[in-house]
Amino acid sequence: MRLEDGRLTPIENLKPGDRVASIQVPGLEVDVPYRAQYNWLSHHGLQGATPVAARVASIRLGEHHGFMVINRRLKATPEHPFMIRRGDEWGFASAEFIQPGDFLIDEHMNEEEVDSVVRADAPTRTVAIHIPGTNTLLAEGVWVHNDMPATAQSSGSGSASSGSGSGSGSGSGSGSGSGSMSGSSSGSSSSGSSSGSKSSGSSSFSTSGSMSGSSSSSGSGSGSMSGSSSSGSGGTGTFSI
Repeated sequence: MRLEDGRLTPIENLKPGDRVASIQVPGLEVDVPYRAQYNWLSHHGLQGATPVAARVASIRLGEHHGFMVINRRLKATPEHPFMIRRGDEWGFASAEFIQPGDFLIDEHMNEEEVDSVVRADAPTRTVAIHIPGTNTLLAEGVWVHNDMPATAQSSGSGSASSGSGSGSGSGSGSGSGSGSMSGSSSGSSSSGSSSGSKSSGSSSFSTSGSMSGSSSSSGSGSGSMSGSSSSGSGGTGTFSI
């Protein structure tokens, strides 16, 4: 996690009141019910996005079975939302729906192409962070959405470890479910174009875990991000440690 002063710290070392690097995204509703981040979609890039410092309100530690590994370094539960570009659309997508050919957004608003996405069937510790006012944070240098504890009671829980951001929720809808990361990183993702319903569960960043029994996807991503929904466990995103 990147702090306000530019220093990096393991997500599990954060505490309420710490100030971290964040970003204000024009048109993104904040501190609203779970899934609202998937209603944000831009066809004009990230014009007007403003780097700011934001305060950590809460941190929750937990555990989760199964996580995604993106570009061999970003580890998060399947539901954690990352900010991405797909084609001419910018938005948030659950980690499980990110595809090779999508682009993550880094702290300087540059793009990092996704070239590998692997699903690991293993347990991991998680950390969930809530950042009111912006709901965004940097993990492993890319932008992700945070946990929304105000709606976490609906179903499941979320947490992140060695990463940041977490949330919970359930149900199906036009917005894709949230995801999580693992490995001292955090980020957000735009919704994929596949549809389905979400079962309750947690979304978090993963900081450890075996890669045995994992599956990978390759090839360029395609499809629109608008009107998409995700299938998987509920949650707005947590990191896995």
